[in-house]
Amino acid sequence: MLRVANLLLGTAFLVGSNLAFAEADSLIPLNAKFETTTCDLPCDNLAKQDKVQWWLFRNHQQVETRKDNSNNSQLWLKSAENTLNYFYLLHDEKRAIEYSAVDLNMLGIAANQRRWQTLTSLVPKDDLAKMKKMHTNQEYETYQLEHYSGLLNGIQAQVLWIAELQIPLQITYTYPKQQMTVDLVKHYASNPPLLATTQQNLIAYQQVDYADIGDIEHSITSSKWLDKTEGAPGIHSHQH
Repeated sequence: MLRVANLLLGTAFLVGSNLAFAEADSLIPLNAKFETTTCDLPCDNLAKQDKVQWWLFRNHQQVETRKDNSNNSQLWLKSAENTLNYFYLLHDEKRAIEYSAVDLNMLGIAANQRRWQTLTSLVPKDDLAKMKKMHTNQEYETYQLEHYSGLLNGIQAQVLWIAELQIPLQITYTYPKQQMTVDLVKHYASNPPLLATTQQNLIAYQQVDYADIGDIEHSITSSKWLDKTEGAPGIHSHQH
């Protein structure tokens, strides 16, 4: 079965492009809940399905993903110089682990233009451009949907796209033996039940550099909160 632990980034680790950061400046703010489902083929009512619901919060300067009912989240900030900064947040502990560009490179995590658009929209525009646009009269709320079908890196994909929101209503990836689907559960135009972390919130968090984790991991005090870093890049060894 496909692992879904890192799908909270909205399939953020899929393939790359050279899209300009400037395109993201036109993004409207978004508060939305998604659900990722994986199952062995044939993926029908009889198949075991692994489901994970997660939140996506975005504006033109930041994007945050958070597993539903989790006390942790992952935050990317875009600077005025169009560089990306990544933080793993432990909200209960009021701690933020900051990863430098060197840290991210060492962990094999790109912090480039492609990453930003994949994080904010889940499906980059050049991926849509590679797919065939199909006819559809379907709508979501008041939004007209666009249907795309094709191969992405050899994987069969279907996308129902909400152009006005720049997010998918549904993405389905069909692998040789498995299927993964990402569905929009709810788009909150106002009054979301969960709020994004603001930069003002972040000021109150105790910030720790990822490079310093090795120096503090054996401390009894530090190990207590490090054990709560489920899904934090490079800190999986602390999970029980």
